[in-house]
Amino acid sequence: MLGFSRLGFPAALMAGFLGTAAMGQEVPEGWHLQEEDMSGVNDLFLAWYEPGSGDVAIAVNCQEGYADVVLTIYVDGPAAPGAKPATVVLEGAGTRFGFESEISDYNGYSVGTITSFGPELTALLRGGFAVSVGGAVLGEFGAKSGKGEIDRILEACPAG
Repeated sequence: MLGFSRLGFPAALMAGFLGTAAMGQEVPEGWHLQEEDMSGVNDLFLAWYEPGSGDVAIAVNCQEGYADVVLTIYVDGPAAPGAKPATVVLEGAGTRFGFESEISDYNGYSVGTITSFGPELTALLRGGFAVSVGGAVLGEFGAKSGKGEIDRILEACPAG
């Protein structure tokens, strides 16, 4: 897998992606895509921004032409020391995608997985979904904003 040697990788790159929010510019709620050439490889970063704060709630990262996708969901705080991995579920319109993840502390607390744009994740991105971590719903993410951006990342990083 090119570049994604550990799950914290997208969080470091998201710092540049979050620059607009940090500079005080209002970023509308919803999906936004950034593409960046990293030594000849096109990295794509699709993130859902929260209204007002500009904080990223969920991010999807991949490298064009490769099937590996890093899915990162930002959470409010750390798990208790020695806690079991959290169960993470994305669900909408009868489609479900789930995984287990430890809560990591790298540029903010997050849970995540390395996957690909299989049928479930593709359907959820195109149709909208709710995210729950450990049974608690964190938020809902619609597909109305960023339709072109969602289509672009799905096209750039097709499942094998």
